[in-house]
Amino acid sequence: MLRYLEKHLGMHQYEVTAFESPSEALSSLSEKSADLVISDVKMPEMTGDEVLNHIMEHHPDVGVILITGFGSINHAVNTVQKGAFDYITKPFSGPEILARVNRFFKVKEDTGKVRHQEEMQAPKSASADSESKPDSKKSKSSSDDTGDGRYEVKFIGEHPRVKQLVDSLPQIAQNNAPVLIQGESGSGKEVFASLVHYNSERADKPYVKINCANLPSELVESTLFGHVKGAFTGAVSDSKGAFLEADGGTLLLDEITEIDINIQAKLLRVLQESEFTRVGSQKPTKVNVRIIATTNRNVSDTIREGQFREDLYYRLNVFPIAIPPLRERRDDIPVLAEYIVEKYVHEYGLEPKTISPELMDFLKQQSWKGNVRELDNFMQRGVLMSHGSKEITQDHVQNQLFEGVDENLKQELMDDMPLVPIEEMELKMIRMALERTNGNQKEAADLLGISDRTIRNKIKKLKDDEE
Repeated sequence: MLRYLEKHLGMHQYEVTAFESPSEALSSLSEKSADLVISDVKMPEMTGDEVLNHIMEHHPDVGVILITGFGSINHAVNTVQKGAFDYITKPFSGPEILARVNRFFKVKEDTGKVRHQEEMQAPKSASADSESKPDSKKSKSSSDDTGDGRYEVKFIGEHPRVKQLVDSLPQIAQNNAPVLIQGESGSGKEVFASLVHYNSERADKPYVKINCANLPSELVESTLFGHVKGAFTGAVSDSKGAFLEADGGTLLLDEITEIDINIQAKLLRVLQESEFTRVGSQKPTKVNVRIIATTNRNVSDTIREGQFREDLYYRLNVFPIAIPPLRERRDDIPVLAEYIVEKYVHEYGLEPKTISPELMDFLKQQSWKGNVRELDNFMQRGVLMSHGSKEITQDHVQNQLFEGVDENLKQELMDDMPLVPIEEMELKMIRMALERTNGNQKEAADLLGISDRTIRNKIKKLKDDEE
């Protein structure tokens, strides 16, 4: 992670110094000034909160962004209230961390301060994710690079249902009616939602995203509608909530069918009357927000099971949109795969790569239960594993390193080691497997999907290298 951040931010003209020890990093601050500190939260030597406290006390002009794989809304709120500029959860992409860093320096340049409390009331990674507007006026033939490390949002495909969605986008975007987008996980619901916002008259206004499935039940109402100081234990100050953060813009309620049915009544009130009441308050708050909702469930089933209000469904379903699964539009796989490869080649600063004909045939034959998201992960692996090659082959995406590997461990490896040689990735994977099994080689071998003998040889190699 350190090597990746150092390389990625360095590629974008930032001077970066990386430390494996937080105490060494803090000591360095006394000798060499820095504008921004990016720190993990869970570390063996000291916590990210302790790093933040030290910087606030001794280096108040230095900004702090905290990174964690164990994000919670409470922790995010607390760290921002303590003075952190931003809070981001793993896994995150290169463009995402770059956008956060760019944003820090923009706020500092605009305000002359390293923190901007009004802007930072709601931490973006924990619950609500406000995005800056990409250049929606770009021509179709222009580069996908938006100029700040991100790729222009696109909904790609020639399938009739996809073309119909793209053709209807202007009519859907240029009004304020709610939108309900249905489709399987990974099919592109959030991408289409982003296009609706960025092609609307609200494009330069806030775009706040809430993943309803990830919200702790006791914090759903507070996250959506905000609260007043003292409303409940831990409410040490007023909180705007997602609706007020999105005022004038768009609020995406991802997986809306996961919201508790008791909270759905308050959602219906906002849609009908454009007002809500914060937790602990009796005063209604007016708001101007367009709602886009998504779900991967059959809404009729959730209504029949008493998990979703029928009146809320009809209020949301002004523009019913269904995203087809990837297996139903296989002819779109080549153009999607090529676009994804180009995206990651750009992100990791690599030379252009092509997809071999054999691999392309293989891609078109797969079932893609995870849809476009699964294809994206698949091609990201191909880009990384073909590091020294100009062509991505089937061997790169089906490298024996990944065969039989536990899916959680595989994803953790891809998040943690985004750009390293294959041999180093193998050794890293073995270390991670041994950590998970408390050193049990047989269990580690099972986790990796390799034989006991293979892991013994790899461990011997690992020990020889460390000696």
